[in-house]
Amino acid sequence: MSVRTVLGDVEELGVTYAHEHLFMTGDWAVRNEPDYRLDSLEAAVEEVAAAQRLGLSAVVEMTPLGFGRSPRLMRALAERTGLHVVAVTGFHKSTYYSDAHWLHHYTVDEIAGLLAAEIEAGMDEFGLVGPIIRRSPARAGAIKLAAGYHRLPGERLIKAVAEAAQRTGVPVVTHCDKGTMGHELLDALQVDRVILGHIDHNPDAGYLASLAERGAYLAFDRPGRIKYGPDSDIVALVEALAARGLGDRLLFGMDLARRSYWPSLGGGPGLTYLLERFVPRLEAAGLGEVAKAALIGNAQAAFSLR
Repeated sequence: MSVRTVLGDVEELGVTYAHEHLFMTGDWAVRNEPDYRLDSLEAAVEEVAAAQRLGLSAVVEMTPLGFGRSPRLMRALAERTGLHVVAVTGFHKSTYYSDAHWLHHYTVDEIAGLLAAEIEAGMDEFGLVGPIIRRSPARAGAIKLAAGYHRLPGERLIKAVAEAAQRTGVPVVTHCDKGTMGHELLDALQVDRVILGHIDHNPDAGYLASLAERGAYLAFDRPGRIKYGPDSDIVALVEALAARGLGDRLLFGMDLARRSYWPSLGGGPGLTYLLERFVPRLEAAGLGEVAKAALIGNAQAAFSLR
């Protein structure tokens, strides 16, 4: 089944990072934290090219509306490098948007229609801040929805995201603050594919297994960011879930959404870390086939159009 990328639908993604940020050019994130400014095509090309030499083929670019998402730069990066880039429409936490923002006021059908159009007709270069919409030829391939710490987003927004996902056949990708609200999101959305992001920030194997058993994909995007905990925690989680026969529910990414994470901008660990450092640890633990499935087959299944 095909996957929608910014350069068109493709049949095979190959090795895929399921949660990444390549461009955040303004809006809330950059105004409040300059370290979030990712607006250099050349730096992105350098980061991607280094990971491609290790086998990277595709990235799910998780920058939502209101965070300086750039369809133009995503297309330019894909054209320059050959990387498959899956973009998202949708939202981060509602509190990041001003009281005047339309997401607080439009109806379920109106919000769903705007999201569906970004998937079917093309993303707005202005991030749907209006009143003019300038359609990019780049179409989104997933819808983002963010929960707070032990707090669901509003019911109207949940219904709109679910309606748009069902209408277009793309998955819903989520922000699970500190790894919470997994079951609550599954209960509320009631769609066939939900990818739970940041879920490894709650390194409880029993909890994660209960989510995977319901059919959720678990996006582990913490490797390399040791400030949140050692990689050994994630290796142990992968091992525990694989032992329960749930390896087909795993996805990997890095969520390197800061300048200080990019070697090309003077930071680290960089996009190479997952393939160069983390996957070998899984292989050494006898989990090489699980890692391969998470990066290739699982990602293809999770992000294919239905």
